[in-house]
Amino acid sequence: MDAMGWLVVAGILAATVALIALAPRLKRSQLRKQLDGSAGGSLAGVGSGFDAVWRPSAEDAHADWEARVELPAPAPTPGDKGRIEDGRLVIHVDDPA
Repeated sequence: MDAMGWLVVAGILAATVALIALAPRLKRSQLRKQLDGSAGGSLAGVGSGFDAVWRPSAEDAHADWEARVELPAPAPTPGDKGRIEDGRLVIHVDDPA
């Protein structure tokens, strides 16, 4: 093996050792971000795409959870009066409890 090959192997080994050494710190940092609510980023939605392909039951469970959490609002009918205030359509939702 020539010198360039040894440099590549040494670089890969150094990167592997560095990642193993920094893994606990990276994990703590990620956990702290999750607890603060600031976790995520530009690649945060990629996991849901993977769930849709490789774990469709997880996607279905998440869709079911969203359907239970969302409160559907009643649709206005043409004969209803008093739903427009200051040029805006206002929908009043009564508390079912």
